[in-house]
Amino acid sequence: MGVRDFAGGLVVHGAAGAAGLAVVYKIWQEEKRKGLKESPAVSLSVSPGWLTLSILLLWVGWFGFNPGSVLAFNNEATVVVLTTFLAAASAFLSTMFFKYLIDKKNPGLPYAANGILIGLIIITPLAGFVSPVSSVILGLLGGPLYLAGEKWFGRYKWFSDPVSLFPGHLLGGVFGVAMIAFFTQNDFAAASGNSNLPNGLLFGGGIAAVQQLGLEMLAIVVVLVVVFVISYLSMWLIGLVMHGITTDYGKE
Repeated sequence: MGVRDFAGGLVVHGAAGAAGLAVVYKIWQEEKRKGLKESPAVSLSVSPGWLTLSILLLWVGWFGFNPGSVLAFNNEATVVVLTTFLAAASAFLSTMFFKYLIDKKNPGLPYAANGILIGLIIITPLAGFVSPVSSVILGLLGGPLYLAGEKWFGRYKWFSDPVSLFPGHLLGGVFGVAMIAFFTQNDFAAASGNSNLPNGLLFGGGIAAVQQLGLEMLAIVVVLVVVFVISYLSMWLIGLVMHGITTDYGKE
């Protein structure tokens, strides 16, 4: 139909968020039957050294994930390396800066790691379609997007999200896909093998860009609904076989 998703912003990250939402919803249904008013938060112990190493390895690994989607070792693959790096670096700076403005203290390593991650997630569906300058702008938007998402999802007590799946993968993946219709530049898209992708709205794409936005939004809705339903049914089946998927916290 003409939907584009350069390296899996929707089919990887958005879908992961939809699957996670189905899982926590099934968990909450069981917890409600047990009489719980809110989902018990699971304690999370993070080693600073291992966290730093893991996010650096993930960042380096993403240089295979995004540039590999060019399917050729050429100049455009180098550009995708650059857009991937710049988006992650600028999102890291943006997240740390805005979190510091909010709390007036050092945000700490978890926010540094999630800042890098939200930049990588946002640029994934766009990496071969945008300029390096656009990738910096997208990364800078990632910081406030992540923090706003964390605050919004944190209001709901019927699930626990210790690794920020929803403000990171779900929100970041959907946002990145939607931004294809705004930030795409045809010269970059053509170099990565997508010559029929129009310029985005911010680059004079006009009606063609609006049509692309409609296609991307349709894809978002279809993928999220389908993945949610499949994941929920999978959890329901597992629960049926195992007589539930939750732990009886009160007896631990």
